[in-house]
Amino acid sequence: MKQYNLSKIMKRAHQLYNNAHAKYPTFSEALKKSWKMAKFDAMLAANRLAMEAEAKAKAETEKEHREQAAIQSILFNAQLEADRIKREAEAKAQRMREEIAARKENISYSEYQDRLSRAMGYGRGCYCGD
Repeated sequence: MKQYNLSKIMKRAHQLYNNAHAKYPTFSEALKKSWKMAKFDAMLAANRLAMEAEAKAKAETEKEHREQAAIQSILFNAQLEADRIKREAEAKAQRMREEIAARKENISYSEYQDRLSRAMGYGRGCYCGD
């Protein structure tokens, strides 16, 4: 099997000589350039399969990376939601403890909070300004 199409090389040399006469003033220069182009085309054809396989492997790796990132994102969002639910449950449990303590002292929950606020030094909540 022939590696180069000689007819195509000669036609390209004639086209280069006729259309780019300023760049290729002699037919031998146009023919040399045509041969270089043919050899380059043959090299590309030989390497095309390797380049396609490499591009496919790279695309597969990027796809797997995106999938892993999506999984990590889902896990992170689930962890955030679980933490939020846990904080809400802890806050609710603390409020229930405070309400039970207020009932033991026979006062309302707001009075209980007011006492805690005063005990911590916050006073009655009257803002006096800067």
